[in-house]
Amino acid sequence: MADQNTKERILEAASRVFCEKGFKATTVRDICAEAEANVAAINYHFGDKLKLYHQVLKLWMEEMMTGADRQQGITDVSTIEERLRAYVYGEFRSLCTYDDPEKRKKKKIRLLFEEYVSEDCDPELFKCHDEIDGELLTPIVREILAPIEDENIIQQAHIAVSGVLVHHFLAIIHYPEGEIESEEKLEFMADYYTTFITGSLKAIKEKYHAQ
Repeated sequence: MADQNTKERILEAASRVFCEKGFKATTVRDICAEAEANVAAINYHFGDKLKLYHQVLKLWMEEMMTGADRQQGITDVSTIEERLRAYVYGEFRSLCTYDDPEKRKKKKIRLLFEEYVSEDCDPELFKCHDEIDGELLTPIVREILAPIEDENIIQQAHIAVSGVLVHHFLAIIHYPEGEIESEEKLEFMADYYTTFITGSLKAIKEKYHAQ
């Protein structure tokens, strides 16, 4: 039990320190001081700083996935637009700053993207999002594009939809106006992107189903 408490304490401390300083600027001693633990404990539980960092990133991803319901209010009779809006709402919920005055979410998103584009990125870190994406978004894209069955067109459409959402995540890192600072703005963004994505997919369907 003591070992488990120490491990959890180190992970929580590392999460705070990495969030504030990033990977490169953080030292193992910084984490030790925050966790009131020694270097040997970090090595024992996590191996090294990089492995500990990956555990922290995995924790952040899991928090983002479980912190927002991407099927909120959805029932068996919900329309395809309602299902898409619930998904978009859930994605953008993790960007909200009105309940995060220190903007820790924004800092975490920056570090997650840095890891995602790194050459030695561990794909397992983002597997939880890929699974939800495949379970919820892919069927929506397929349904809107039906009766198109060309997998290349469906895949490209899926990438395009994901890209639109990801771009907003990137935008808030550098542009404050992209932040979602109120519940009202979250509702607006969910409506706006749902309309944009739905219209785009219907246009793709019209163009390629006619061919």
